[in-house]
Amino acid sequence: MDLSNIYQRIIMQKSSECPNNNQFNSDVHLTNPTCGDDIMMAADEKHPNVINLKVSCDGCIICKGSTKMMLEAIQDKSANQINELVLNMSKMMTHEDFDQELLGDLVAFKSVVHLPIRIKCAMLPFKAIYQLINGDDINR
Repeated sequence: MDLSNIYQRIIMQKSSECPNNNQFNSDVHLTNPTCGDDIMMAADEKHPNVINLKVSCDGCIICKGSTKMMLEAIQDKSANQINELVLNMSKMMTHEDFDQELLGDLVAFKSVVHLPIRIKCAMLPFKAIYQLINGDDINR
């Protein structure tokens, strides 16, 4: 079995575990009209750590899988560490050098770079967490 098939299975499995409960007032609400992806986030504290993060995501398998895997990757991380993760994810999506070890299982989305319309799907949760922490959009 080739690696891309394994990655596809991971993304599909994680998408089924993605939170979708919009019973909170969101601090950030982003959409991807091309695919119908919709993500909301809120947190009680944002610096130096994100405390009591609430997330709701609805959309395609790539967006939901990316959201779930991002949530796993940022667990117990500081706001600065999350920003570094977002930057590395963005670098991977734009064919730049990135820290594969830092991304861990998120490298499963490397195949998405060959489907430019799907990059927005994979990056939506990362843009949302970055905006939640920093108050603005990542400039990438």
